[in-house]
Formats: sequence, structure tokens, C-alpha cells
Amino acid sequence: MIDDKDLKALMDYGESENPVVSLYLDVDLTKRTKEEVMLVLRGLLKEASAQADKADIERIRDFFTLEYDWQAKGVAVFSCEKSGLWQTYSLAAPVQDGVYVMPKPYVRSLVILKALHDRYGIALVSREQARFFLLHMGEVMEYEGVVGSIPGRHKQGGWAQARYQRHIDERAAQQLRSAAEAFVNLYSKEKWNYIILGGTDENTNMFQEFLPSNLRELVIGSFAADMTASTREIRDEALALAQAFEKKRAASLVKEAVTKAAKGKGAAIGLDDTLNAVREGRVQVLLVMPGFKASGRACENCGYVTVQEIENCPFCSANMVEVPDVVERAVEQTFKANGKVVVVQDGEELKKAGSIAALLRY
Repeated sequence: MIDDKDLKALMDYGESENPVVSLYLDVDLTKRTKEEVMLVLRGLLKEASAQADKADIERIRDFFTLEYDWQAKGVAVFSCEKSGLWQTYSLAAPVQDGVYVMPKPYVRSLVILKALHDRYGIALVSREQARFFLLHMGEVMEYEGVVGSIPGRHKQGGWAQARYQRHIDERAAQQLRSAAEAFVNLYSKEKWNYIILGGTDENTNMFQEFLPSNLRELVIGSFAADMTASTREIRDEALALAQAFEKKRAASLVKEAVTKAAKGKGAAIGLDDTLNAVREGRVQVLLVMPGFKASGRACENCGYVTVQEIENCPFCSANMVEVPDVVERAVEQTFKANGKVVVVQDGEELKKAGSIAALLRY
């Protein structure tokens, strides 16, 4: 899977005099056969051949014929042999088939893919042990867990039993505290976007109390499960929580943007105002419909983009050139400026506002 460093490197790739081929292919074999995938590939390469160099077409064809292992659900390929560019990425989620021949890599599909799939850390906890998981792109991977050693129930009665039970409770609390510490250490490496907890209410509540405040703020919910739950069961429970959370979050962000824009402060809605906010580096969260595109012009010098038909940049007077998708430029610039891109799947309110909006830093 491509990481942020790789993605920013593709974005920083300067416009080349030689055409760059960016190809996205859905290779999910649960939906179609290898033969059907290769048929789609041949069609995409034929479409690109009018503008792309023959060497790039042949190299991409050879990659899928001779090298690709068919283990991913999506593949992204970037090729410009004359400029020394060759990158392939196997993706854990499907992508929409497409090919783009441009002076630089077309990365919007990758940014949208990342925006659609936040990383969730999952902690399944009990009084005796803990298991940690990653939920990303609809799949769950288990990390090495934390196993404690808590004494079993004591059958002795009277005061001895009460003292022993207090000992059990103290050891259980210590186990949950240790599990929380291990989870914090794992977070420092993994940097999940959000956290989901599993177990009984009592155990998940106590575990959450042992987390530092910055991690408690990332917890979006919990589900009931025992420690023997399968990875599939964990996936189904966590995915349902994540999908509900993402839908609610997107709707809330759109409502906030529309409300703030109406008051004239803290947000921009519609393409023109949003593009201006992107240019000024003020976008904290960019909200966009998944299929929204618009052609326009971009400054060859400072990168300013607009849908207006102008010949020279109003900010640096450099030449403006036509670009097929100014929304892709906005997504790219927001990502490079460490803003967050949120793809709004069910966005009737956003559609009414122009299919794009932004919450601003200032």
C-alpha cells in the first residue's frame, strides 16, 4: 500500500516534457476473472496509446503479464520511461479503472482512496488478556497481543474470599493498565486515525480510563465480544461501527461548512471560493463528492488554479494553461499542505452547495 511519503513524492514530481502514464486497475478477483481484468487492461492501454510513448505501454503490459502476483484488489502504475519514472502500488481496496496521460502523475484516485479509508486501531480487552488489530480498507490484521496472568476464582468463603477478590480486581486493573500502555506504544508507531474497543462495558470503560486524553478522544465506539472471537467477527463488528461513524462525521462536517459559510466566516463552499482558500493555504478539511471534476486553468509558476478563462495569473502574471481537472489540483494541494480530505459519499447537501466545500484554519 502506498504511504503518505510515496504519495507526496508523486505529487512533487515536476511536469515533464514527456507524457506520464497513470493507470488504475480494479484487480479484485471476487468480482471478475483474470481474463476479464486483462481485457479491461488492453482497452485502457489502447485508449492511452494515442498520447503515450510505446515503451510505457509495453512496460505496463509486461508488468501485468509477467510480474504481477494477483494478490491485491487494486493496482496503480505510473510510467514515464524517458524520465526514469516507474512505480507500481498494490492496493488493499479496489479502484475505478482509468488511464491518464499527462505531464505529471495523476494521483487524485490515490488521495480519494486514502480519504475513504481511515486507519482504525482496535483493542479487544478482558481482565486476563488483550488483542490488538488494525482495520484498514475493509480488512483486519491482528497485531501481537498482550497476555496477562490473572489468578482464577477462589472458592474459599469469609474474609479470606473478600481479600482474595480484591487481589483479583487489583490484578485485573493492573492487566488492563498494562494493556493500555502497550496499546499507547503501538499507537506511537501506527498512528491510527481512530480507535474502536471490544469487550464488556466494564472492561472497555476501565481500559479507556487508562488511555491518555489524546487517545481517548479518538475512540469512536465499542462492541461486545469475547477473547476467542475470530478475525472475521472482529472485522464485521468494527467495520459496522466505522461505516456508521464515517457517514455521521461527513454529514456533520458538511453541515458545519454550510452553516459557517452562510455566516461568512470559517468555511468556503462552491468551487471558486474553495479554490481560493486552497491557494491561500487555509483549508483544514476539504469536502468533496467522489466523482466531482471540473476543467479549468492552472498557473505554470505558482500553481494557482481557477475555472475562469484567463490568460495570465492574477498573482504572479505567469502564463495560465488548461488542465482537465482543477478539483484534482485542489485535492493534491490540500494534502501537501497537511489538510484533511473527506470524501462525502451521500452528499445531497454538499451537492446543493456545489459538490465541494472546505472548513478553514482561519
